[in-house]
Amino acid sequence: MGGSGAEYVNHSCDPNLRAALTRGHLWYVSRRPIASGEELSVDYKYRGETSVPCRCGAASCRGSITRKRR
Repeated sequence: MGGSGAEYVNHSCDPNLRAALTRGHLWYVSRRPIASGEELSVDYKYRGETSVPCRCGAASCRGSITRKRR
C-alpha cells in the first residue's frame, strides 16, 4: 500500500540518477538521458562498519557499495 518508488532504484557505481534533498523531501534527479527500459540507479554510499560487496557491473565499479571513510 503506497510507497515512494525508491524500491525500484538499485545501486550502481556509475548511476543514472542523483539524490537531491529539498525542503525535507528526497528526490531522484536524472544525471543524463535514461533510455526506456533502463534500470534506475543511484550510488548508495552505504555507511556501514563492514564492506558490502557490489556486483553492479559498471566499468568504474569500486567493488563495494560501502562509502569510503575520510
